[in-house]
Amino acid sequence: MSIIIYTYHDPYKINKEKFWDEISNCPYFCVSQTLVNGLKSIYGKSFQIGRVTTIKNLTDSLYEFWTSTSCAVKQHADIDNVIINSSNEIGLTDEELDNIRKSFLFNRDEVFSSIRTMFELRMIPQNIVDEYLTPEQRYIVAVFKNILESEKEKDFFLKENFTEEEINIALSKAMNNARKNSNSEGEVEVKDLDHIVIQGVHQFSPLMLRTIEEISKYKKVILLFNYQEQYKNVYQTWVDIYSSFDCKIIDYKGDEFHPIDSSSISYEGNVLAQNMGKLLSGRKEDFSVEKPYKIIEFDNMTEFAGYVARVFEAAERKDPEHPMLAMNEQIYAADSSANDILKVYFPEQFGERQFLNYPLGHFFIAVANMWDSSANGTVISDLNDIRECLSAGILEEETPGRLASTFGKMEALFEGCISVDDMLTRIKKVRKNRKYLSDDKRQEYVSHISYYAVSLGELYELEMALNNLEELASFFYEDFEKRPNNFKAFYKRLKKYLQEEILEDRELGEVFVDIINRVLSRLDEVENIEASASFECLKSTMSLYLVQETKPGKSANWIVRNFEQIDGDVLRTVKEQESSILHFACLTDEDINSVKNGEFSWPLTGEFFEVAQNPVDWKYQVYVKARKEYKNFKRYALIYGLEFNRGKYKLSFVKRDGDQEREPYYLLKILGIKKERNIDKRIKNKLEDFSDINFKVGSVGKYTSYDYYRYRICKQRFLFETLSEGNTVYKDNFLLVKYLEVWLENETKESMQGLPCSEILLLEKLNEIYDEIKKYFPFVLNVNRIDIINNVRNRLNKDKSFSVLSEENRKYMMIRELFIYKQLKDPKKFNQDVLKDKFPDVNQDKIDQDLSVENLKEIKFRSDTNLWCKYCTNREICVAYYANIE
Repeated sequence: MSIIIYTYHDPYKINKEKFWDEISNCPYFCVSQTLVNGLKSIYGKSFQIGRVTTIKNLTDSLYEFWTSTSCAVKQHADIDNVIINSSNEIGLTDEELDNIRKSFLFNRDEVFSSIRTMFELRMIPQNIVDEYLTPEQRYIVAVFKNILESEKEKDFFLKENFTEEEINIALSKAMNNARKNSNSEGEVEVKDLDHIVIQGVHQFSPLMLRTIEEISKYKKVILLFNYQEQYKNVYQTWVDIYSSFDCKIIDYKGDEFHPIDSSSISYEGNVLAQNMGKLLSGRKEDFSVEKPYKIIEFDNMTEFAGYVARVFEAAERKDPEHPMLAMNEQIYAADSSANDILKVYFPEQFGERQFLNYPLGHFFIAVANMWDSSANGTVISDLNDIRECLSAGILEEETPGRLASTFGKMEALFEGCISVDDMLTRIKKVRKNRKYLSDDKRQEYVSHISYYAVSLGELYELEMALNNLEELASFFYEDFEKRPNNFKAFYKRLKKYLQEEILEDRELGEVFVDIINRVLSRLDEVENIEASASFECLKSTMSLYLVQETKPGKSANWIVRNFEQIDGDVLRTVKEQESSILHFACLTDEDINSVKNGEFSWPLTGEFFEVAQNPVDWKYQVYVKARKEYKNFKRYALIYGLEFNRGKYKLSFVKRDGDQEREPYYLLKILGIKKERNIDKRIKNKLEDFSDINFKVGSVGKYTSYDYYRYRICKQRFLFETLSEGNTVYKDNFLLVKYLEVWLENETKESMQGLPCSEILLLEKLNEIYDEIKKYFPFVLNVNRIDIINNVRNRLNKDKSFSVLSEENRKYMMIRELFIYKQLKDPKKFNQDVLKDKFPDVNQDKIDQDLSVENLKEIKFRSDTNLWCKYCTNREICVAYYANIE
């Protein structure tokens, strides 16, 4: 049998082409699901579900093991072991080799993809010319060679020379899988199995090409792509790639499309495509622009993602089951990295959702981050890992979320802890201090420290959770690298734990049970893998085998589509002309010409494939040519989308990429483009304040003058400290160190009142009191001690004696205790005291009048920002503070 290439001119009239009878009854494989959907929309029953599916379905069916998770896990382990144990075969110094080895282990996924590509292309190490390679490329060739010459080669075996029966089974499986995923019943019946059609592929992978080669041994493989002679330069990218197949391209001459109906909705966009095509053909005098084309300017990628999010949210409200179809704009971006932002806000939409994105997954990756295989125990380098573990719902707690809440109150206590044992030691100190603290004044001082505001029950609960965390970490990872087949051992333990400790022992919601069951199903694929590798390999590849589809058959991997999906969605615009808008985004030279998504995985480059060797195999030539032509494909896709769109269109670009400013795509600028800033209509109108905070009358009791001072400084601070917490509670280390200084100064004044001022006596007293109260601040370093004592000594060592404390002195000391400072000078305002008049003498009648329920309802508890925000106990949860911080 053979391979043959046909071109078609009008995607809406493929059924009028001379080869229609050849392709209308055989298995049909498209580059994307969007093209599958588009063909079904236009041609109806001629492209029934199952017979028409994606080429990925076909490659996955033919090379089932190679594309499986278990194969990927095994190969990752093999590559990791080869890198770790590799010798110096490439003539580098020990330091150079060590650096390369580290970079390879750091970029495991890229190296994995490159090694697989080399196997898929059947590369022969002896044919590679080392003198043209970079050190990193010489090293990956050495790794490739080591695998080929070892028993690990069997893990990289890629089947070839299939029988016709095996090909037929793979075809049937691919079509039936497509039918199954669309929830259609019955098996696919195809009349013609002698022909196979593959349509619209520009970026051929080695696996696609091997699939075509194997099938072409028994069947006629028909490759289809769109072609228009009138835009020869635009379509040349397709001709260049398909010419590498070394077979004839048959182009049955047909009518080219020209926009002539000026009343149609799509006319302006169609003319724009025609003008771009003429421009690229060198016919500069042959086009005209009646009025400037409009392009929306987004300042940055986040702003663009926000625009897309609003379109998607509106679609979700309209059709929660199929929001992508309900979007009034289908958005295609030359740089679709906005999806990285959008998946945070719409995780359920992205079909391949990692188990690690759920709190339960966060738990396992956080434990892995803390495990130190060299010490065979947990080491804390980031307290966020502890927070993730406590927030996951794995560790026992009285009510959901209480552990995370307790940790939030106590986080300052754990500053500087490098192990769970360190954390437990500090918790025990807190319990011990509370037990033996009897002095009323010191109890009052301690009440302003967040981790002493935690109940004993919460302390015991946190203590138990941390002990359980240590046991779990040891259960999964202890002696990991010493165990034979350590991947298998880990996954068996993980599966057992999820089944026995989570599913059977916990009361879980339906959604969470479904998550766990899908993870367990995924683990069935990998739990018996005979593989051993480093702990770092396990940690870095954990997402590989814990990925799962959130809504099988309904979800996607995107909200913003890439340019490869344009050709299919364009076809649907015929039936949706009035409601359809195709939005072509990220139209800058940098994004159109960027090949970061279409080039080769590190450390392989175009030069590696073109210079290091010169094979004659057609698959190799097609693959390399396709990768090099990716930027030309994006140019083609933009013109194709505008030309065959039958609805409305929009153009946009993102102005800033970091510090770099960009301009719209040069073709659009030549044709005359008018930039319009994206202005969210909602920001033109002041948002109405709907806040209505209620509290029980009398729940706080009588307000004091210090409550009044909070009110005068900031209404929101009054809400947090007086109405919500009922106290000033310092929560972060910066403020706690400041508070320690205030406490030391106040207590020194108390103990030395009436005594003569002696620097020696003062210093002794400061050190004595510091030693007594330091136990309440175990995270404070010795360097802080010197600064704190010197600061207090300098303030107190001014008078000849210490006066007996008056009521006014005690008021000042309490203000310091609650507000850190009584004076704050603003250097930007000629050292004006911003706290002046914030602490007036006030009687109870004035307090009751200003803090009446009626008055508090009127103020809406708005924030007042100034220098005092830096010393506010709740600054980290105040939006106004972050909005005004410099």
